[in-house]
Amino acid sequence: MNLIFNTTHLPEQIKVSKASILSEMDLEAVLSNDRERKGIRGELFASKFKEFYGFQLSKGRGAIENYEFFIKQLIDGDVPCLFFLPQESLPVRKDTKGIATKFASLKTDKDIVNFAKEYGLLGVLAPSYKTTDYGVTVFEPLYFWKFYIKEVKKVLKLYKMLEKKHRNQDIEIIGELIEYKENKEDSSSIFEWKDGGKIPFFHDEEELDDYENYDQVVGVNIFTTLVRNGLRNAINVDFTNIVEAKDSRMGFRIKEVYSTNYLLGAIYYDLWQLINKDVEIKFCEHCGRPFKKFGKKRFCGTSCRVMSWTEDQEEDN
Repeated sequence: MNLIFNTTHLPEQIKVSKASILSEMDLEAVLSNDRERKGIRGELFASKFKEFYGFQLSKGRGAIENYEFFIKQLIDGDVPCLFFLPQESLPVRKDTKGIATKFASLKTDKDIVNFAKEYGLLGVLAPSYKTTDYGVTVFEPLYFWKFYIKEVKKVLKLYKMLEKKHRNQDIEIIGELIEYKENKEDSSSIFEWKDGGKIPFFHDEEELDDYENYDQVVGVNIFTTLVRNGLRNAINVDFTNIVEAKDSRMGFRIKEVYSTNYLLGAIYYDLWQLINKDVEIKFCEHCGRPFKKFGKKRFCGTSCRVMSWTEDQEEDN
């Protein structure tokens, strides 16, 4: 089922600046003053920005411990952030099919900015391994984006390895991509990514030990757990219309749709759809970026294909 994702973010409303701008934003003082809109600092104090900034702070205080300290750390470190400067505009519906692969392929700050200009901000208050704290945001540090780009890319790698496992290829998910440690306090296992980062998945050893292919079953459970956690509190169930149907007990049927206001929620929904639509993902043989399979394509783009060919020629010589 397709997802409806509407964004009010327009390209000209997304800016990049340092978090030190927020040092002027003692909320009570800002909300009580009118400032001239001049440059990015003036834009930040415009009425709509103040309104949404207030939402972000209040939601952050409720969802995250020491949120004020988090803001202070951003300001003190002068951390680069994406800023959304809201204006009155109608929502724009965006096609999010394949967006997870596109998101995971982002590499540079410029890539991230261009992606944000097209789709808007992620809509997360802080990065987390366990749950995603969704909320209205008007600023997001670039490291938020890099955290989730890395996470989504690892989930795509897991998806690809599960596909290979199903085809009986010689591959070990636990060991190559994921490692686990036994919890001495109880009978559960703790899983982590091989290149670092916790995985919020726990199970009793006796639950899954009976399966012949333990490696594959754990991989499937981790994949679905990670995507489910990313979807939690992000997706709404709605309907587009009501159709008369004589064979229905009510006499009507509804056309069900899913919708979200959060870009990261749309990305995790696209990951979920990989299973239902049996999409094949490949990773560029040169740079490692993920892309949707198209014919016998081995590289994500022309530049990688040319660079790979050049390197092969240099090695031959």
